[in-house]
Amino acid sequence: MLQPGERIGGRYVLERRLGLGGMGEVWLAELEGAGAFRRRVVLKMLAPERRGDPGIAAMLADEARVVGALHHPGIVAALDYLETEEHGPVFVLEFVDGVSLRTLLKLGRRQNAVMPEVLAAHIGAQVAHALHAAHTALGRDGRPLEVVHRDVAPDNVLLSRAGAVYLGDFGVARAAGSAEIAQRDAGPKGKRGYMAPEQARGGKVGPPADIFSLGRLIAEAADVDCGPQLRAVIERATADDPRDRFADASEMAAALLHACPPPNDPDRALAEWVRTYAASALLPARSPAPPVARSEPPPAGRPSAGDPRRLERAEPLFAAMPPPRRRVLKAVAACAALLFLSLPVALLFAAPHRAQKFLQSAITGAPRPSHGAIRITARPGEAEVYVDGAFRGMTPALVEVPSGNHSVRVGSVPLGRWRGMDVRVKNGIEYHVEVDLSR
Repeated sequence: MLQPGERIGGRYVLERRLGLGGMGEVWLAELEGAGAFRRRVVLKMLAPERRGDPGIAAMLADEARVVGALHHPGIVAALDYLETEEHGPVFVLEFVDGVSLRTLLKLGRRQNAVMPEVLAAHIGAQVAHALHAAHTALGRDGRPLEVVHRDVAPDNVLLSRAGAVYLGDFGVARAAGSAEIAQRDAGPKGKRGYMAPEQARGGKVGPPADIFSLGRLIAEAADVDCGPQLRAVIERATADDPRDRFADASEMAAALLHACPPPNDPDRALAEWVRTYAASALLPARSPAPPVARSEPPPAGRPSAGDPRRLERAEPLFAAMPPPRRRVLKAVAACAALLFLSLPVALLFAAPHRAQKFLQSAITGAPRPSHGAIRITARPGEAEVYVDGAFRGMTPALVEVPSGNHSVRVGSVPLGRWRGMDVRVKNGIEYHVEVDLSR
């Protein structure tokens, strides 16, 4: 099980886990380069129990290959790809210091705030530009990559502190040369609430499917009370027939900007919205590094550490404090005397209790460490259960674990579906986890 502080590939130091899925984990890490170079990055790695699965490893390699070929300021950039013996394949991505659109909308609605439609249209236009760059990207051989994201949803749209918009997570993207193309029985990929009709049916998908998903995303962000012009854009983007949608994502971006002209400084407006309604979800800033000791000689005229003049003019180590008043001293002395007199009485009453605890520990031995249990069920049928990377049987399963945080993954190899979650277990409590693998 991965832990903060662990070093990956010799130069990536894990800071904290950002996400847990059925197939793998996403970690915030720090790249330690030569000298003082440091950079925060994101690592995508396979779950411990999936590292020996060549199919899952091929999917991560495909994602790295596709994203590595995309170059656009609105797409989360690929930085590195490793194949390690201990941790399997590792995909290194740009770190976006911000929140997902899903988190922003959820936190905003808790505060009865609805995103202005100009901001929703602006986010949609930026995502559309990123999609157009992906749809029209060329490979190293100059041929079209034929990328289709297939998972355009609020979870995969990231908003930075500065108000920039990014499209990320090409984990289920389809592209020329992807391993999945040869699998005719592969089910539909993506999230049900945002899939185009042809995608949900398991049919052939292209850029119009991403346009449909983006229309659904904008409708969710702008709410149902958006104006008629934005509503017309959404309705065209989400038409049932792909031929009735926009010709490409670039045309959709232009329609969004025409329907809702952005504010003079959209990045600043979006950054203020993020800070106002999602400040609690932003990662805290790290404390600055301690100052490095200087070994240079002191400037002329300034006494060195060993100079007697420095002792004469040295600054006081502690700020001067006025002496306490006599009334305060008398009160402190009275409290100390009272404590001194009451201590023997307290010890006298506590002695039998300590003796009882001593006898109990002598008879029963050391206290048993705290434990809890997780009862896991899944549907349909049986599913594999992994807790902290170790196989713990098939569902239904009752797993006894020590108190604390545990990563749980449940999945079915025939269905090709997995779910992951974190469970915090307390002493003596049985937790129930039910997983739906039907969709």
